[in-house]
Amino acid sequence: MADTSQRERDLLHPGHNPFDDPRPRRSKGLLIALAIAVIVHAALAFYLWKSKFEAQFKEYSEDVTDVAMVKPAPPPPPPPPPPPPPSTPPPPPPKLQPRPPVNAPDLPSIPPLPVPPVEHRIEEPKPPAPPPPEPPRPSVITQPDWLKKPTGDDIAKYYPDRAQRLNVEGRATISCTVNARGTLDNCSIASEEPENQDFGAKALQMSKLFKMRPMSKDGAPVDGGKISIPIRFALPKG
Repeated sequence: MADTSQRERDLLHPGHNPFDDPRPRRSKGLLIALAIAVIVHAALAFYLWKSKFEAQFKEYSEDVTDVAMVKPAPPPPPPPPPPPPPSTPPPPPPKLQPRPPVNAPDLPSIPPLPVPPVEHRIEEPKPPAPPPPEPPRPSVITQPDWLKKPTGDDIAKYYPDRAQRLNVEGRATISCTVNARGTLDNCSIASEEPENQDFGAKALQMSKLFKMRPMSKDGAPVDGGKISIPIRFALPKG
């Protein structure tokens, strides 16, 4: 019978071992302290939630305040202008009493200072004379109206002998003045190429073969007018 009851206890409490240490009993003071701590923490958490995270809404009333517009008081009228001053004539000027004449004492007369005679008369400097006018420059003839000029035979006649023997061709430019007859005067060699072949000297000799229509003034031919004449010396081909 006793074995049967012991076996039933084992079946009802399978985890209990009779050889294990007895389980310690929990004290009531510890449970009460744990409950108080839980309550305090819960109250603190509720307070923090209410103060930090709960939305706070402000309520506004729909009361309308009547405002009466008060007109400002008009400004005071300007003060009247001051009355004009009375038209009184100005006082007469004070009368001046002439003073009696005072006899001035006799002052000694001062003799004039002697001025020596001028030995050399000082004349005012004359203004500088204007510079003399520049002489009129001779006009340069760029488009001559030739009445006569050398032909190819004339150029062959005046061809330099030494250059012709050496088969050298060249050119020369002479500068001349055109007179009233249309002929050339005062000719000079402006340039020649090549040098030392007498092309310039032969061009000067050919200047007497040129004749042009002279310059005119008031319908009459006049001297003057510069002209440059280039002359080319070429050997016959073939």
